[in-house]
Amino acid sequence: MAEVVENGISSVNVAGIVKRAKVSAGTVYVHFENKDAMLRQVYMELKAEFHDCITKHRAEADSTRLVREMWFAMFRFVRTRPKDFLFLEYASSAKILLPEQQAIADGYAADIAALLKRGVADGTLADLETNLLSLLLVAPAMQLARSAVLSGRNIPEKLIEQTFERVWLSIANH
Repeated sequence: MAEVVENGISSVNVAGIVKRAKVSAGTVYVHFENKDAMLRQVYMELKAEFHDCITKHRAEADSTRLVREMWFAMFRFVRTRPKDFLFLEYASSAKILLPEQQAIADGYAADIAALLKRGVADGTLADLETNLLSLLLVAPAMQLARSAVLSGRNIPEKLIEQTFERVWLSIANH
């Protein structure tokens, strides 16, 4: 993950990975067919963890609380694992997944879209496309995560709260 975040996904190679991991190239190939298979597996494992983290409170009936819980869960993930979050973004943009893996990732997105649609249906969220709602929720997190990784600093709690309040103004049904 660190190799991808620091050097870009297209620059990642097995030599850099084995040097960082302090293992032999043979060890990598025992577990993975190639670099792309390794990156896909890491992505799918992280994506499942991230999805589970942000949808943990899916049973919450109050849509305001649900969105708030999802937002802060996302930030807890970003705060504690900023490189993992950036890896997910970079790998997603690189379109490295096989079709069956992409179907699983699309299912995660559909699951979150359904939760957001619930908020639109009950009048909590503005009547916007779920892609736009997701963008308005995730883009600030991505920017803060990138800033945290590049600066080596944690995201202050006050900044997370302020950001949520501003984002909420853009997605709430007023």
